[in-house]
Amino acid sequence: MVYIEIVANNSMSLLTGLTALIILYYTKETWLLRKESQKQTELSIAPIMSLHVRYINGVKNEQERKSIREKYSITHQVETGIVPSEYYLALRNMGQGPALNVEVESDNFKVLRYQTQIFAAEPNADEHAIKIVKKPDNKIRSLGEVNGEEFVIKCKSISGKSYKYKYRISDLTTRSVEFVEVL
Repeated sequence: MVYIEIVANNSMSLLTGLTALIILYYTKETWLLRKESQKQTELSIAPIMSLHVRYINGVKNEQERKSIREKYSITHQVETGIVPSEYYLALRNMGQGPALNVEVESDNFKVLRYQTQIFAAEPNADEHAIKIVKKPDNKIRSLGEVNGEEFVIKCKSISGKSYKYKYRISDLTTRSVEFVEVL
């Protein structure tokens, strides 16, 4: 009789312990599922900003082409003074959510002007130009000075999460831009 009581008590303890382990396992799995769901939701509304070197003559609308040449072309120095080049930098949101409060930073260049700092999401995304100048004197003496420069694009999603993307201009004249990393 005592033996049956000991087995019954131990079985009850064992059953309670197993139940606790199962509850802990399901709690952990639920937590992991919630985290993955949050990640998927954030990815579905995340902006993904990209940097491009564009030809001004590639702009189809003549009025817009003239505006970009006057306001956003990468200017440089020649014998006769400062002249606009045939190139400009453009930003584009390739993500599924809008990009808000967009800013671009660089160690050696600064952005003087943005066409906009709010970017729509795909499939309605547009490219928008930015005007850069070299620090500290606001002059680019040679277009080659832009080569190798890294630019960090910062923005926020609609949920307020911050994103940073780093790009390097490999060669301005061939319009070669390389993605470096997400910061």
